[in-house]
Amino acid sequence: MDLERYQRQILVKEFGKHGQKLLSKRHVVIIGGGGLGSNSSEILARLGLGRIDVVDDDTVELTNIHRTSIFNEEDIGSFKCQVLEEKLQKINSEVKIKGIQKRVTKENIESIVKNADIILDGTDNMQTRFLINDVSIKNGSPWIYAGVYSTVGMVMGILPKQTPCLKCISQSIPEKTGVIPVLGNLPLTTASIECTEAIKLLLGKSLSGLIIYDIWKQQFEQINIKRNPGCSCCGNEIFEFL
Repeated sequence: MDLERYQRQILVKEFGKHGQKLLSKRHVVIIGGGGLGSNSSEILARLGLGRIDVVDDDTVELTNIHRTSIFNEEDIGSFKCQVLEEKLQKINSEVKIKGIQKRVTKENIESIVKNADIILDGTDNMQTRFLINDVSIKNGSPWIYAGVYSTVGMVMGILPKQTPCLKCISQSIPEKTGVIPVLGNLPLTTASIECTEAIKLLLGKSLSGLIIYDIWKQQFEQINIKRNPGCSCCGNEIFEFL
């Protein structure tokens, strides 16, 4: 690892050379390669993660271009995971990038994430998020929930059996149907927050609870939600989505 690449980052006292070396040994799986997933994968590649797997079976569409910094018009019609693997490898050749062209299901999710140090949410639906949550709690794999709607982004780091899981807070997250409105720069901002929580988790630092940010109103809120001991998932280990 060429530490000169990260010299400015290493100067950050919360991070340092030790943090950089730890990060270079970590493996993240990002489920979803759209607005959140593509931005998160680019951020983490530049930060120097050891290995990044991006799982997505969809192709780049014109509507993806406005909310991601890495896709362009020439990518339309190509598989997102393949475009990301190629472009991220050019951004940082030291990071192992793998694009996985699959739709995540209850049949394959455990094999996809089994070696990950952390799972990142790049999805756009609660069904898949609850599936990630189930496999996280079942196997003790930490993950970061992230979602965007209109001008509001939400992020929460989840440590199995230590913090609330997604089921604990699910009543606070309305399920949206139809085409989701998203201000173009919101996914990048939310992805940046998600990646910061991921780094903190990987380095053993304290998480910030449920983070809600309204990019239009420029309002930032942190909510420390307590784990629900009666939660069907993390409390009673009922994995209804697996």
